[in-house]
Amino acid sequence: MKKRVSLKWKWTIGASMAIFFTYTLFSVAIFMGFTQMMISQEHANVKDTLFAVSNKLKLEPTSLTNEKVTQTLQPNFPTTNDSTEVDSRFLIDDSSYDSIDTLYAKINEAGVVVRVFDPNSRLLYESRASHATFNKTAYTVIEPIKIDGKDGFSGTMPIMSSQNQNIIGYVQVTNELLRYHEMSNKIVLVMLTMGSLALIVSGVLGYLLAINFLKPIKLMTRTMNDVRQDTQSRSRMVVPDSNDELSDLTRLFNDMLDKMQKYIEQQKQFVEDVSHELRTPVAIMEGHLKLLNRWGKEDPVILDESLSASLQEIERMKSLVQEMLDLSRAEQVEIHYKHEKTNVKNMIHQTFNNFSMIHPDFVFNLDDDVDEDVNVQIYRNHFEQILIILLDNAVKYSTDRKEIHISVAQDDYAIQIAIQDFGEGIGQGDLQKIFNRFYRIDKARSRDKGGNGLGLAIAKELLDGYQGTISVESVLNHGTIFRISLPILKEN
Repeated sequence: MKKRVSLKWKWTIGASMAIFFTYTLFSVAIFMGFTQMMISQEHANVKDTLFAVSNKLKLEPTSLTNEKVTQTLQPNFPTTNDSTEVDSRFLIDDSSYDSIDTLYAKINEAGVVVRVFDPNSRLLYESRASHATFNKTAYTVIEPIKIDGKDGFSGTMPIMSSQNQNIIGYVQVTNELLRYHEMSNKIVLVMLTMGSLALIVSGVLGYLLAINFLKPIKLMTRTMNDVRQDTQSRSRMVVPDSNDELSDLTRLFNDMLDKMQKYIEQQKQFVEDVSHELRTPVAIMEGHLKLLNRWGKEDPVILDESLSASLQEIERMKSLVQEMLDLSRAEQVEIHYKHEKTNVKNMIHQTFNNFSMIHPDFVFNLDDDVDEDVNVQIYRNHFEQILIILLDNAVKYSTDRKEIHISVAQDDYAIQIAIQDFGEGIGQGDLQKIFNRFYRIDKARSRDKGGNGLGLAIAKELLDGYQGTISVESVLNHGTIFRISLPILKEN
């Protein structure tokens, strides 16, 4: 079995490595930039030392000697034998002291070796012992070398006499780059220390980020466990105020649970309703069959009555089952029919003509103010079913005044349909209940008219699924008006 690794630790390691990699990348870039700057500075120092020594020695008209070079490159001024007068060749003003001190500092800098050669490559002066190779050159050359396995610089240039431009010697400067190596080592040490600290900090930060990001998932898991243990649980995730992808995910998750619970409740309600409504016809049929089994089959009158009643109950059961299936489908229109559309004018005129034909004893009036090309997002058969349910009820519950009015209007957003009859009407106490399943104002009268109390429930479920509405107004013994509204489908 594959070992389980928590997403929290995966996220922690990933975030830590990302932060640490970013830190390392920037640190390496800064280190390389800094070392390159130091290398350039050391290169410039070698070049400056070469020119400084050359400028001091080029005053000689002839080839250099050990004594001349030593005297020139020393910071102390030689005097005459009586120690009271300075050699006239070294009489300089006060401003030259700084240049001599600077040159002396360059020559005696740690890791720097200055050597002077005559034109025949004979060593005349050496600031300290060195094993660097010397090669004569006609121009200034500064090149990288290895000194005891470490990087260094070696620079060589000819010394040209300022009087006759002849080569009177050569100067070589070797720099072991001690300051560069020392500073580089310190920087590497600091980077390693800071890198270790950065790794720890990035680990802690990654862990905190992982906890923060995974908190909604933990809540989601907890909520799912609650629902798994109790399908009727109302446990839901709290939508965060962050208004980001996590809040969107939380809303979708809650919506999914709401829909799932709604479907579970619908299934449960469906089973309960079917069980309840089928109990009566089954009991009636059972009673007649037992009657026939005992002695009724010998009596033609009882036999005929029992068979007729049983067949009537079977027909009612078939009607009930069909209506229950219609109701179940109505609850799922968002899944199966969300892309359907229907032309309002055509459907209403077709239904109006059908009812006018099958009920010639009724007067149907149609007031139509809808444009030809107006569509609503609803499956055609469902739209027709809603109209048939409302018109069928209007016909069933009409009394002496057999007149039904249908009016259709539109605004910028919705289609408004009103169906009015002048029949029995509905009492105020029943208006809020007529859309409930199996609710009948007068059960005996409803059964006589062939109703199971599901028509209006089906119509409401269908309209809810298509984001429509239905309402009712009624006055007892004066008639009823049903109003439905459906949003107009905006064509792109």
